[in-house]
Amino acid sequence: MKQWQVCLGILFLLLLCVLPQATGQAQERKDEWKKAGYSFAAIKSVFVETEFAEGVTADDLERRILQDKVETTFSRNLDYAKSNLSFLTEKELVKRLSDSRGEDVAALAKTDPERYKKIITDGKNLYCQGLLRVKFTRYEDTVRHIPAHIETYQTTQKVYSSKVITDSAGKQTTIEEWIDVPVTEYRNVEAYDEITSHVAMDVSLVEIPTDEVLWEMLDSRDAVDKDKQGMSARILSRIGERFKNIKKNG
Repeated sequence: MKQWQVCLGILFLLLLCVLPQATGQAQERKDEWKKAGYSFAAIKSVFVETEFAEGVTADDLERRILQDKVETTFSRNLDYAKSNLSFLTEKELVKRLSDSRGEDVAALAKTDPERYKKIITDGKNLYCQGLLRVKFTRYEDTVRHIPAHIETYQTTQKVYSSKVITDSAGKQTTIEEWIDVPVTEYRNVEAYDEITSHVAMDVSLVEIPTDEVLWEMLDSRDAVDKDKQGMSARILSRIGERFKNIKKNG
C-alpha cells in the first residue's frame, strides 16, 4: 500500500473523531426535575396521555403504535400496584364514564366534541390526582453518506522466535516457539450510508386540578443502526421506573 493512501486513511479517521455529531455515535441526554417538598404519596391514580410536538415526522400509523406503547407501558400491573399507583388511559376512562353515565361517551367524540371534552375533563378530575403527559419531541432517522476510505485495525501475527536461556548453574538452553506479535493492518472500506435513529421524549407530571407541574423528565437518544420503536420502549421503561422511584421516595 502506498504511503499517500495510508495518510489519507488516517486523515479520514481523524475527521470522524472531531465530528461526533455527524458520525451519529450513541448519545444520551437525561435531565430530570421535581418540585421540592411535594408529597408524591398523594398521587395514587394518574391519567396518561400521549402528545407529539410540532415537527415530529412520525406518520399516523407510527403515532398509533407509539400511543399503544405508552398505554401498554402504564397498564395495570403488579409493579405499579406495589407502589400504590394506577394509571388510566382515555379509552379506559371513556369506558368507565360510559358505564357510570349510562351513555356512549365514545360516540360524543364525533357527535358533540365540546361535550365529550368536558366529560373527559370532569372524569379526570373525579378519578385522578395527576396527569402524566408523554410528549414525543423527536422521532426520526437521519442518513449520512460515508465515502470509501481506508481504515486501520489491530491484529496479531505469529512470528517464529528462538532465544537462549541461562539457568543458575550456567547451563544454556535454546527455546524455540511461535509467538503472537501485535500488528497494525489497513483495509479498504466501500462507501455506505450510516443511519442514525433519534428518539426524544419530554414527560411531565401535572397535578389535577391545579395544573401545576410536579415532575419533569427529558430523555433524548441518538444511536446508529438501532430501531426507533425499541429505543422508545427503553425510554418508556425508564420513565416508569423513575416515576415509581419518585412516588416511593418523594
